[in-house]
Amino acid sequence: MYKRKRVDPRVIGSFVIGAIILVVAGLLFFGPGGFISETNRYELHFGRSVKGLNVGSPVRFRGVKIGQVKHINVQISPADLKFHIPVIIEIEPARIGADDISKGVLDTIKSTVKGDDPIQRLVKKGLRAQLQLDSLVTGQLFVNFDMHPDTPITNVDYQGEYPALPTIPSGLEELTKTFADLPLRELADKLINSAEGFERLMTSPNLHNGLAKFDDVAGQLNTLLKNLNGQLLPLVQSLRQTLEETKMFIGHIDSKIEPLAQDIKATGNSFESALNRFSEASQETAETMESWKTLAENDSRLQQQLVLTLLEIGKAARSVRYLSTEFERDPQVLLRGRSDGANQ
Repeated sequence: MYKRKRVDPRVIGSFVIGAIILVVAGLLFFGPGGFISETNRYELHFGRSVKGLNVGSPVRFRGVKIGQVKHINVQISPADLKFHIPVIIEIEPARIGADDISKGVLDTIKSTVKGDDPIQRLVKKGLRAQLQLDSLVTGQLFVNFDMHPDTPITNVDYQGEYPALPTIPSGLEELTKTFADLPLRELADKLINSAEGFERLMTSPNLHNGLAKFDDVAGQLNTLLKNLNGQLLPLVQSLRQTLEETKMFIGHIDSKIEPLAQDIKATGNSFESALNRFSEASQETAETMESWKTLAENDSRLQQQLVLTLLEIGKAARSVRYLSTEFERDPQVLLRGRSDGANQ
């Protein structure tokens, strides 16, 4: 009968260990950050001191590490004798994932824009680098990338070995520049003068006298308030009584207003009727006067006869008055008749 050959466990163990070693070696050489992983180098120029930034300092995008600083040196321009400090950074594209997990974002851009540096497209969209503080205790700095589409592209006009990426000042750098632009000497002098003036004010005898007078005024005011508090309650009660009486008086007036209004209305109606009657009488008088005027103008004969009649009536009146006078003088004149002397 055929017997199955037994496998040596040492062979199986050696195979498993070898596979593990190969996986670890692949990760070390070909994985992100490995010895043979793809990296891109760029050059940065900052318009400030880079104290605190060292070789090996991290390069981050919004806090996520994507590379590190490789070189920092000083260069001088012979034409204008200006110093420049190029910072060479190394970025691992594989650390930046895209929607397609099998490709990094830089590989995705390479597949659509051939022949161009893929990161330049991000620069046009606002990718900027700036120095930020990594530790308050040690003062270490790191390079941080973020999107700033509203900022200009600056610090890229350098001819170097690697492409230059734009940089912008950090918030701390802007604060330091603002603080440096302040007129510190003038501010210090003003602060010293203010302190001296405050000291003179606090030690002035006028201030102590004023405080003493203020204490007296405060005491008088306290006494006045106490007196006012004692008189306030009667005043409030009197005011309340006055308000009640006023309310009653207004109610009484309200009850009298309506009958008074009716009487005024009736008087107005009577006055209107009287005015109407007066108007009618005035019109009739005017018509009568017009009739008399017409009669006087058109019937002149009647007017003459009327004048003669009035003259005769006047003569008769004088005769009667004469007779009455004679009779009073001599009652018997009616019996004797008028004497010649009298006739004369």
